[in-house]
Amino acid sequence: MNKQERPRLLTLICILGFAASVLSFPSIFSPFIKKKGAWFPALSGAMVALEFISVVGVWYMKRWGISLYLGSAMGHQIIWLWMDTWSPAKIFLPLSFLICSLPFYKKMDDNL
Repeated sequence: MNKQERPRLLTLICILGFAASVLSFPSIFSPFIKKKGAWFPALSGAMVALEFISVVGVWYMKRWGISLYLGSAMGHQIIWLWMDTWSPAKIFLPLSFLICSLPFYKKMDDNL
């Protein structure tokens, strides 16, 4: 099977996704998150890690990357709702990522 070349738009949104994951990592250790419970930093950290892993999957043109990103982004939205910190701006990046990557879904590889 020929290796699928990654479109430039996908490269750009993956770089933005990597940056967003790296920049959101320090928030796991914020006092606000620690006040929510002893298990909350771990849950938040897991969501950040899943989003990062899913962006890696999209970078390598894997369909599971988009599916994992959708699930982790929804999970992160639920966490923000639960913490009462959700705002419409927090859905902009995940929605943009999905809107830009979904047109390439059929061109992506099914295999791991």
